Amino acid sequence: MTIMADAPVAVARTALPQRPVPHERTPDRPTPSGPRPHPQHSAARPGDTAARQLLDTLYRKHAPMVTAVAARALRPGDRGLADDIAQEAWLDTWQHLLRGNELRSPAGFLAMRARRRAVDHYRLARVRREEAVDYTDDTALAHLARLIGAAA
Repeated sequence: MTIMADAPVAVARTALPQRPVPHERTPDRPTPSGPRPHPQHSAARPGDTAARQLLDTLYRKHAPMVTAVAARALRPGDRGLADDIAQEAWLDTWQHLLRGNELRSPAGFLAMRARRRAVDHYRLARVRREEAVDYTDDTALAHLARLIGAAA
């Protein structure tokens, strides 16, 4: 038995409203007035400007000392890392100042940060160190199993 359908019925569809493209401005989304200042030139919090000025003063006065302390704390073969360690010490100092802390002895604080960063570098390097093992040798496999803690 075949059922014959009537002629197709046209369904009237209403057009959906168009969403504005994100970069377009509409009356409910006005264009911001003037250019936005660069993030480094505007303070996000009230104390940031004072912290930035203090860090700038500290850097001008103590930068060579921080790099020298970092270089002395490193092994002779790693002297090229002194600038990286010093930069991490300056970043720590910046974060310390942003938290609202004061520095009673800036030179001592900066030297301590540089030494701690050098020690952290070697501590983390010990964890990251990998050891290549020849897996075809049974003694190497037993050594690897002993290192992992598995029963061979």
